[in-house]
Formats: sequence, structure tokens, C-alpha cells
Amino acid sequence: MENYSLLTTLGTGVFASFALFFLFYLGLKWNNKLAALVTILLVMGIYIPLAATHWAGVDVFAIHFAFFVMSGYGLGIITSHRSNRQRLEAKLGQGTEQPKKAWFHWAPAIIVVFFLTLAVVDGIIITLANKGASSEFMSRFLPEPRFSTGAVTSVFPGAVPNDFKEKYAQFNQHLDQLEVQKERGWQVKNGWQQTPRMGKPVMFSINVLDKNGQPVTGATVEVSFLRPADKSKDKHFNLPESSSGTYGQSVELDEPGSWTVVLRIQRGDEVHEVKGTTQVSALAG
Repeated sequence: MENYSLLTTLGTGVFASFALFFLFYLGLKWNNKLAALVTILLVMGIYIPLAATHWAGVDVFAIHFAFFVMSGYGLGIITSHRSNRQRLEAKLGQGTEQPKKAWFHWAPAIIVVFFLTLAVVDGIIITLANKGASSEFMSRFLPEPRFSTGAVTSVFPGAVPNDFKEKYAQFNQHLDQLEVQKERGWQVKNGWQQTPRMGKPVMFSINVLDKNGQPVTGATVEVSFLRPADKSKDKHFNLPESSSGTYGQSVELDEPGSWTVVLRIQRGDEVHEVKGTTQVSALAG
């Protein structure tokens, strides 16, 4: 269900839970516990097969499970006060002329609202973690970044950017590539030729050397600038070889702040990937 937003799937499931519960409880006059149980079973019976065929991760499944179960269970709790009062009045032989009272008790209602609020907050966190925050969201809710006027550099520590946490089957391949890269001993140096500034083209150039310090020539080099908060802002460039072992071109980034830099260098069957970070200034040059 990764193709749908949490707001859509959670909202639909919770609405269905409320509709089914009150259909059983008020429409069919079922006991509140039975109405809650059947509601939970029906909603989860529909959601679990959909989640299994459109798997979006354990965290997404957990938040849906919490919402759907708490909706039915919570309605069963807060209506138990009304059901207990009705049973008591039936035993005492009281008529229907008694003063009208609330159909739920405030104490269990507060507990249910607390857990639903907690689930909403978790849903927002999961959404931001999966899809990032838009520029409008950041400008509205986050403070303005403060940028240094000092020199900005790019650093390539040599980490390989693979999604092995999400793709467990690739984990061994990731470890093998790390070992191959360590043995290959290629070195990646340089980066920005001057301080990168938002909306200004700046030369991005790297030198690729082998373990003996000799230029690595004839390679295909791709650099990706990834925006951590908004993946729609990601930029990808191919760096042509300008001289022996030197690859670069003019790059323009349209957002200030922190960027993740991913380099992929391929020569024949040899693939070398490194990951780094860089800062882009909003100040005019």
C-alpha cells in the first residue's frame, strides 16, 4: 500500500470501523463487545491481505494495526458505560422516564483519545520519514537555517550508498562490494572548485586515482545530489573526463543547506561508489 498516503488508508479504515460499529451496535442492537469484536475482525480481515500484497514495511503495518484495532476496541470501551447502565436499569425495573445521561464515560474516552493522538503523531513521523518534507512544510514549521560564510567543502568518506536495510537480500552483495572497493584502493579527491551557492553554477570536479596514485581514465562518472528533506529536489549529473583521471562539469543546485552527494564511478566491470555530504550557501557571492 505504498502507493497511497497514510491519511487516505488510515482515514478510510477508521471511518469504516466507526460505520460498522454503530451499524452493529445501534442499528442491529448488538452487545457493544460483540459489535467491537466483529468490527475489528472485518476491518483487519480486509486490511491484512491488502498489506501482504502491497507491503510497505513493518512500521506502516503497525500504525494501521494500531489505528484499526484501537478504533473498534475504543468504541467498545466508551459505550460500555451505556450498556452497563441499561443492564442495571433493566434489573431494577426502571422505566425510560429517567433523566437523560451521557452514553459514554469520560475516563475511558480520554484514554482512547490519547492513544489515537499518539497514533496520529506516529503516522506523521512515518510519512515524513518515507516521503520527506516539502519546501512549503519546512518554511512553515521549521526555523530558517543559518549558514556560515566560511568555505564549504565536500567530503567522501568511502561509504557505499545501498538500501540494504530495506532490501535484506542485497546485504551480502553490499558487504562484498565494500571488500572489493577496499582491495581496489581507488581514491576520490576534490569536489567543488569554489563555494557552492544556491542558484549559481559552480564547477564540480573530482580526481580519481588507483591504489598506486595513477589516474583512472576512461571511466563513466555519475554524481547525484540528494536532498534529505525532499527527494523531488534530487539532481543527477554525468561528469565527462576533462583530462587524465579528472571528471567534472558545472553544477547548479536550487536549494540551500545540506545535500547528500553520491558518486558512481564505473570502468568496464569495475564499479566504485562513494557517498559524502556538502553544504550549499544561500548567500550571494
